[in-house]
Amino acid sequence: MTFPPPAEDFADATAPSRGGGAGITAAVLALLGGVFHLIGVAGGAVLLAGDYDLGRGLLTFATHLVLAATLITGGVGLVLAKEFGRVATIIGAAAALVVYVLVLVLGAFGVYFLGLIDAQVPVVYVAVLCVPAIGTLVLACLPPTARWVSRGWS
Repeated sequence: MTFPPPAEDFADATAPSRGGGAGITAAVLALLGGVFHLIGVAGGAVLLAGDYDLGRGLLTFATHLVLAATLITGGVGLVLAKEFGRVATIIGAAAALVVYVLVLVLGAFGVYFLGLIDAQVPVVYVAVLCVPAIGTLVLACLPPTARWVSRGWS
C-alpha cells in the first residue's frame, strides 16, 4: 500500500508558523482586560449615581468605558484575525498601562480616580494590573501575531 505524496502546503516544514497561538492568547487577554474594565464602568456608574465627587466619578466612568471598548474591540478583532484587532489591542493595552502609571503618579500628589478614594494608593494592586496589560501588549506586538492577522484562519 502506498500513500499519496504530501500536499504542497505541508511539504515545507521550515516555514514559520502563522502565529495563531500568540494572536489568540493576546485576544483572550484583551477580552479579559475589557471585561475587567466593564466592571470598572459599573463602578463608575455607581460613583456617578451616589453622593460622591462628580468629577472623579465621571473620570472613572469614562476611563473604564474607553479602555473596555478598545480592549473588547481589539480582542474580538484578533479572534477574527483582523489587523484592526491587533491595532486596537495594542492601543488599548498601551492606554491601560498609561492609566495605571497615572494612578500611581497622581495618587502621589493626592489626586485619586478609578474608584480609589483612600489617601494611600495600593501600589501592589496597580502592579498586578500592569502584568496582564504588559503581556497583552507584548503578544499583540509580536511578529507571529502580525502573521496571524495577515493570513487569518485559512
